[in-house]
Amino acid sequence: MLFLRGSEIQGAGWHVTEKAPTVYCRIYYLYSGQVLYRDTNTVKQLKTDHLYVFPSTLPYQMQHDPNDPINCLFLHVDIAPYLLSSLLELPVQQDPFLQHLLEAMDTYIHSHESSEIDSVMEALANALVSYLISKGHLQAPPGKIADTIMYISDHPGEKITVELLSELCGYHKQYYIRLFSAHLGTTPHQYLISYRMKRAFSMLMEGKSVSETADTVGYPELRNFIRAFKKYYGYSPSQVKKYIHYTN
Repeated sequence: MLFLRGSEIQGAGWHVTEKAPTVYCRIYYLYSGQVLYRDTNTVKQLKTDHLYVFPSTLPYQMQHDPNDPINCLFLHVDIAPYLLSSLLELPVQQDPFLQHLLEAMDTYIHSHESSEIDSVMEALANALVSYLISKGHLQAPPGKIADTIMYISDHPGEKITVELLSELCGYHKQYYIRLFSAHLGTTPHQYLISYRMKRAFSMLMEGKSVSETADTVGYPELRNFIRAFKKYYGYSPSQVKKYIHYTN
């Protein structure tokens, strides 16, 4: 699933701070700008004409030089049930398939001003994820853990508990939590919250109402959704489009 896409120069206040492992991958194709990336293992100045896929199992942060701001094609993609445990850097000019695919994405984005995710962009994003899988760049967790990751993706609006997920695996609850956390860098409960919040963010960016979004991601009580969203992002659901240009 594609959560967010765009291609533009970012404003002076742009930054990224992922305080916990994400439930998705940011994918950037960098055209220009000075950007410094940091995680617990890596400090790296990003290069132009390179594709970057950012880890889903590590916290990280990025900051650009306001005098040389980042200009990039960006995607936020759900790669479930696959994982990425370190920053991936790919030189685009050395791979014609990758180059043409990214050019197609950029052309399509600039010819469609709406931020809504349509079937064409979904297909292009899926082609990119399939490419990364075929090249062995993404890792698969154990089969039973993968099954629960997909269950969350397929049933975000349903009541999901850690007990239910562990039963789907046939594991004791505490063993399931330890195994899940070891592979994804976060607990099943926190993963579920993060997935719902990212799905909600995408829906709000597409223009869906707050009430429809809340119901879709498993919050029948609107006030509980607003409180959870604000706790997760630091701003309310109605303010999404105001903040997006600082953190995409």
